[in-house]
Amino acid sequence: MKQNYILYAGSYAAAEEAGIHGYRLSREEGGEPRLTEVFAAAGVSNPSYLAVSSDGRFLYSVMEDMTYEGRTGGGVAAFRIHGDSLTLLNTRGTEGTLPCHLLPDEKRGFLYAANYMSGSVSMFRLNADGSIGELCDLKQHSGHGPNEERQEGPHVHYAGYSADEAGLWCVDLGIDRIKYYRIDEENGKLEPDEKRDIVFPGGTGPRHFVLNREKRELMYVVSELSSEVFVIQCSGGENRILQRVSTLPEQAENNTCAAIHLSKDGRFLCASNRGHDSIAVFAVDAGTGLLTFTGRTGTRGKTPRDFCFCGDVILSANQDSDTITMFQFDEKNGKIDDMDEEIRCGSPVCLIST
Repeated sequence: MKQNYILYAGSYAAAEEAGIHGYRLSREEGGEPRLTEVFAAAGVSNPSYLAVSSDGRFLYSVMEDMTYEGRTGGGVAAFRIHGDSLTLLNTRGTEGTLPCHLLPDEKRGFLYAANYMSGSVSMFRLNADGSIGELCDLKQHSGHGPNEERQEGPHVHYAGYSADEAGLWCVDLGIDRIKYYRIDEENGKLEPDEKRDIVFPGGTGPRHFVLNREKRELMYVVSELSSEVFVIQCSGGENRILQRVSTLPEQAENNTCAAIHLSKDGRFLCASNRGHDSIAVFAVDAGTGLLTFTGRTGTRGKTPRDFCFCGDVILSANQDSDTITMFQFDEKNGKIDDMDEEIRCGSPVCLIST
């Protein structure tokens, strides 16, 4: 089967250094997949998380910093994609510190950014040319969790759409809660609805989520601090924890979870372990959506901050070993086999495939 994917990697880098890398993953009929770098772009600092527009014309990145143009807060940046290169369109300040995730809303013309350190969510308008417009809303979270070192205050780590895409679920590691906001398109605001918030056991530290491919009312949440995946039913005005499963073997310690993704057909769920340095695989029950552990594979790199599926290939971004490693994924049984292939990349944090 012939394959051809474009892969974008975000990393920690100074503005004058190449922080965004573009790769091509290709495979000829009957051949082995090959990953080759096609560009490396500088221009913005710490572009740790990326997003690509649905038409493939624009790329957006956070600027995971404590200050922006001399003021407190990080930034976001917009680029135009020109084949094997990027052109910086503009940047904007988030007014929240260390933004670590962003989500383009092309249908309504907005961009959302999750500010980790300050525990806030920024909402921008998107211009017709793909550039980022004005900051139209900023929602500040409050509170803390029982982990004094990691939960001294709110820490928003991710923002994703609700099942009907009428609102955002904003995951706050610091207060063990996923807060819900209705998107007010007309006024360019995020309207909170606390009745729909999802509350987690204290100290678990929810980080990222994905929705079930078919049963969109089922949410899978990876908890960074407790190294678990939660299955949440979030429909009909009632949110319930249906299941919680560990990503680690017994006796494993000193681990924090990072990324969570579903396979293309939604039959398997994977989550990465930093410390144990592995990817855990769970089968998704077609009827109930509940999870069954099927296996765990080492990433052959330290601190797998993110990973992505490219057909039957998994790529792991290993932040502390400066590598992207490649694995074969069996789409029938969820088994992951090491292909013993890697490419050097400085401090990779995010992987996006198109």
